[in-house]
Amino acid sequence: MATTHVLMDNALARAAAAQEADLADLFEELRIPSVSTLPERRADCVHNAEWLKARLDRFGFKTELVDVMEGGLPVVVAEWNGHPGKSHLTIYGHYDVQPPDPLDEWTSPPFDPQIRDGRIYARGCADNKGNHLAAVKAVEHLFEAGGPPINLRFLFEGEEEITGESLPRYLRSNSPRLRTDAVLVWDGGLDEEGNPTLATALRGLLYLELHARGAAVDLHSGIFGGVAPNPINTLARIIGELKDRDGHITVPGFYDHVKPASPEEVANWKRKDQRYAETILKVSGAPALEGEPGFLTLERTGSRPTLDANGFIGGFTGEGKKTVIPARASAKVSLRLVPDQDPAALLPAIEKHIQSLTTPGVQVTIDVLGSAPPVKCDVDNPAAMALRAAYKDVFGRDTVLIRVGGSIPVAVDFQEAIGAPLLISGIPQADAAAHSPNERLVVDNYFRGIEAVIRFICRLGD
Repeated sequence: MATTHVLMDNALARAAAAQEADLADLFEELRIPSVSTLPERRADCVHNAEWLKARLDRFGFKTELVDVMEGGLPVVVAEWNGHPGKSHLTIYGHYDVQPPDPLDEWTSPPFDPQIRDGRIYARGCADNKGNHLAAVKAVEHLFEAGGPPINLRFLFEGEEEITGESLPRYLRSNSPRLRTDAVLVWDGGLDEEGNPTLATALRGLLYLELHARGAAVDLHSGIFGGVAPNPINTLARIIGELKDRDGHITVPGFYDHVKPASPEEVANWKRKDQRYAETILKVSGAPALEGEPGFLTLERTGSRPTLDANGFIGGFTGEGKKTVIPARASAKVSLRLVPDQDPAALLPAIEKHIQSLTTPGVQVTIDVLGSAPPVKCDVDNPAAMALRAAYKDVFGRDTVLIRVGGSIPVAVDFQEAIGAPLLISGIPQADAAAHSPNERLVVDNYFRGIEAVIRFICRLGD
């Protein structure tokens, strides 16, 4: 016990003395434009994977970049087993980021990190580079102080933002040798009151692209208007009718397996719902919030399923005038699912309902761009208790149990292939603006994250 405490104190002292260097390393990674969805950024994504591998090499990890599938991005695998028979922790992160568009809404260039008012502004600083590099730096300081008291594994993927298959396939094909006692999914954040959080559930994802085809070619809207099928009109009608005006999804049977929130959860949400709604309005800049009546804002963003159009393309969209009825149009639609909804089971009902809304002369086809089931997490285990205690030491606050509205597609693969408890948490503040212009991370949260991981690992060692 005393040895672990001395190790922890030494590592914390080293972290306190290395803040400038630790921040410089984060800035270096943030300058890598590792946008996984853009083919022209593939080399940058690979460079980011190599960058992470090189840092873990320095500590004595056995590291490799694994190309799991053709066309995929490499998985960074790093293993350190210096304490046979002792506890083992796996730490997950992703090095890919979202595109920075629209660029004209950024106050400073998205891949040129800058600090203003105690916050780092850069694409990826909150999602996920600030999170995962805080864990890497924590382990670095533990090695400098004499070595971690437990065995460690890092798994970094480059396809989280595109629901890629590389890491899920790696986990499922290598599950016998990936035994671990807990998985820290370091991809969450603090709540709107600045409390550390631990997820009890993640929403799942069903991401669709709808393609509508009408005439063989674009047509003159005067000569053919009134008789020619219009794919844009049809897609607009379909998307509009997939939800009613109150935000209720109209697919028959869609809510049959929705598991309601517990009375305890609802009571906790009522206490903080007004503050949460105010935060959402401030961060989004929206004049008002929408959603199903009768549900709190926190319920609508965590425990209720959603359907949203994410993009719409068709016809003439350039400057000037061109009055045509387009031959084709497409739209992207995402559904966030909750326990116990199964995306594979829901898909046929969604496809049938979409076809029922199609108009004469327009053929609609549906592609599945991504799919991940919702995840439920046990938070009553020794690793979760150790993380909550570490947070208490660092933030001086109790950890809040939350349902996360977003999706981490690989979470279900960790559960099914590895079977260890998932600890889904992180350090970005509530207004981090992940996926939006001017993404930001409180500098002090980065340093606190390093300290929290040091304390967490040492508690696991105890």
